[in-house]
Amino acid sequence: MSDLRDNDIYRGVKGWLLLLCLSLTFLDPLSMLFNLFVLSNLTRPYFETYKGLFNLILVNGIFTIGLVVFSIYAGVSLWRLTAHAVHTAKRYFMSIFFYSILTIFLPDIFGVSENIYKKFGGNNMLNSIITMCYATLWYIYLTKSKRVRYTYSK
Repeated sequence: MSDLRDNDIYRGVKGWLLLLCLSLTFLDPLSMLFNLFVLSNLTRPYFETYKGLFNLILVNGIFTIGLVVFSIYAGVSLWRLTAHAVHTAKRYFMSIFFYSILTIFLPDIFGVSENIYKKFGGNNMLNSIITMCYATLWYIYLTKSKRVRYTYSK
């Protein structure tokens, strides 16, 4: 009986799990969209000068919009306790981890010097490392947390 009550303590979208849901559903998407709009507006006057810059911003924007939708979907799935919600959230964190690696190389792919991209506030190695750490920590949380295990167990 005591074991059953201990399990109930860990059930529900509370604590760190609630913070994760809020982050995935609201904070991350708003942050990504804000950064996308700021970067787009800052670079727009320089599209003629730096030819690959438009393509870089376009591709980054497409990926960002996809990640925003994926983030909201993962957050809502966790919040509503849907089947495979944890798996979906883990896939989201793997996606942003690997996209962070890709963003390191995007300026080179589109022929935009790293200095020019940084000048406009574009992603750099430090931003990528911070994002990869963020994704890794939440992935580990989803894997190891008692609250996640008991809340999403059948």
